[in-house]
Amino acid sequence: MFTFHWFTSLAAKSYTYGLGSCKPSRQSHKNRILLPPLPLTLLALQVRWGEWHNHHYHNHHYHHHHHQEAPQDPKPNNSRSIFFNFRSEMESISVLMPIQMNKYLEQELEKRFNLLKLWNSPHKTHFLKEHSNSIRAIVGNASAGADAELIESLPNLEIVASFSVGIDKVDLNKCREKGIRVTNTPDVLTDDVADLAIGLILAVLRRLCESDRYVRSGKWKKGDYKLTTKFTGKTVGIIGMGRIGKGVAKRAEAFSCPISYYSRSEKPDLKYKYYPSVVELASNCDILVVACPLTQETRHIVNREVMNALGPKGVLINIGRGPHVDEPELVSALVEGRLGGAGLDVYENEPEVPEELFGLENVVLLPHVGSGTVETRKAMADLVINNLEAHFLKKPLLTPVVLLWVFTSDMDNIGLLMTCSMFAYLEEELQKRFKLFKLWHYPSTHDFFKHNANSIRAVVGNTKIGADAELIDSLPKLEIVASYSVGLDKIDLRKCEEKGIRVTNTPDVLTDDVADIAIGLMLAVLRKICVCDGFVRSGSWKSGDFGLTSKLSRKSVGIVGLGRIGTAIAKRAQAFGCPISYYSRTHKPHTNYKYYTNIIDLAANSEILVISCALTEQTHHIVNRGVIDALGPKGILINIGRGLHVDEPELVSALMEGRLGGAGFDVFEKEPEVPEQLFELDNVVLLPHVGSDTVETSKAMADLVIQNLEAFFLGKPLLTPVV
Repeated sequence: MFTFHWFTSLAAKSYTYGLGSCKPSRQSHKNRILLPPLPLTLLALQVRWGEWHNHHYHNHHYHHHHHQEAPQDPKPNNSRSIFFNFRSEMESISVLMPIQMNKYLEQELEKRFNLLKLWNSPHKTHFLKEHSNSIRAIVGNASAGADAELIESLPNLEIVASFSVGIDKVDLNKCREKGIRVTNTPDVLTDDVADLAIGLILAVLRRLCESDRYVRSGKWKKGDYKLTTKFTGKTVGIIGMGRIGKGVAKRAEAFSCPISYYSRSEKPDLKYKYYPSVVELASNCDILVVACPLTQETRHIVNREVMNALGPKGVLINIGRGPHVDEPELVSALVEGRLGGAGLDVYENEPEVPEELFGLENVVLLPHVGSGTVETRKAMADLVINNLEAHFLKKPLLTPVVLLWVFTSDMDNIGLLMTCSMFAYLEEELQKRFKLFKLWHYPSTHDFFKHNANSIRAVVGNTKIGADAELIDSLPKLEIVASYSVGLDKIDLRKCEEKGIRVTNTPDVLTDDVADIAIGLMLAVLRKICVCDGFVRSGSWKSGDFGLTSKLSRKSVGIVGLGRIGTAIAKRAQAFGCPISYYSRTHKPHTNYKYYTNIIDLAANSEILVISCALTEQTHHIVNRGVIDALGPKGILINIGRGLHVDEPELVSALMEGRLGGAGFDVFEKEPEVPEQLFELDNVVLLPHVGSDTVETSKAMADLVIQNLEAFFLGKPLLTPVV
């Protein structure tokens, strides 16, 4: 009995409903611990300590001395009956839901109120007329709220609680006129919508969905996927610097993106550059994110002029509302190439989506799932219920909406061997400087080496074909191997050291892109971005909403290998509020991340495990069955390292059997072969080894290869020496 009452009082405090005469908490709702709505028993008990104590004592005394009559109170204790009286009153309050939303929300409302589900009625007008006098509350969302006509038809309506942040489906003027209170669900969905904005940017620039389809269709076996565009360092312009806009800015800053914004007025507390017009903002950014509320002034705020200012290399991201964008103009700009790409979660006439977009690979289309994670939808539902209960208990609303009106010639003779086709720019620049041999152009390598071996002084390789012992031994004049990659597992380093051959690679320049793709994979797996894109393109959205997904924000991220790339991933993940831990050969004293001495412990304490270490004999199959089982059926495995880091058959069986929650892979054991069992799974995202494959980074890597070669043959220090 004591435990029950203690929990009751604690729970009531957690909701900032004071006990007895205690004042309500002034703490902002976003800093509170919002517990799930408790049974009305706990919320309605408003008793003073003395009354509670007496009540507890009498019950305790009676149960231990049941042969005696329970003592009588000297005077009536009305507090004992508060709950019973109020519960019956609450259950008689009719709450109208215009459309089906969230199952948990429906269930919790039905426990507390007389819930009227308008969508279940075949004759909606008659239904509303029949129940109009009893309806005191409406629960709407971003699709169906409360327009003037509905409000006018409900004479006893007191409150509209929106299961959304956006309230453009609620006639605020009419509510103000009639003294109807309005609430929404801010803050709880900020992280998810901001996460999805970054996910859309990465999906558009890095072609995540198209790459996934490329692997699943078997096309990778016929050739590599084309280069994409990097995200890190791009200028991001944000329309609307509210909670979500700031959330997007915070995350984009972790990708070293300069931030600028447009809003109705400049925000003096922000360090970001402010533009007084959307056209100026669009002219000065690479990516334009729409994150403002929908009002008469912001309808079609992104028009033809704004799109032309953003230009043929610009990307538009809309996680606001569909009518923010002039959709016919967007379609024509994308089809005509006047706009570089778009990532859309919202549309003008949902679930109708312009079919002209379905054939474009530079767009990613999601079925309005910005806040569509299990965690956030539950938190939103809890907030709706808490607001309704607060209203009918005559307590302060948690989230009220304020209703206002609204180099030398000698080089030419140096023989340089490229082991395989890589990047056109690199080939062209090497051909300008050296005597370039392209090994893939020679059907007989034996004949090639017989005639050219003594003229080759340098080799340029990559992650596919580098310089093994056989190749090195066949080139007696070889002096340097320059790898067009960070990874060196395709180069026999011992043989190079033995023969005094210098080795270089391309670190740092690809760090950002690989770290970006790691975050992109996390978001694509958890938020099912590629599946959502297919859902919209197939027309399935018209038949019903897409299922809920899982959020990234605040998920614990474990990183295997805290080198340049691992550190960059950690930086980005921290911007999503993710706790970071890691495993590496040694503890890194300069970081404040939690260190685990073995990978099993790391996996057991992570929700997302990212592989970003170098491939060595020790790290071959570092992710085995034990690690996968430690990560568990809710865990996500991300591999942007090397395919051989993961025991692929064990991975496949774990995914098929449900022992692993999901996976995002850019690398595989026998590229371009990918286990076909994965193609049918919607909890995996498969990329064709495109981690560093952006135009910008590929050029920077090529330049570094060339600069290392020039430095070596000019007798200068190497920029990035390995051996």
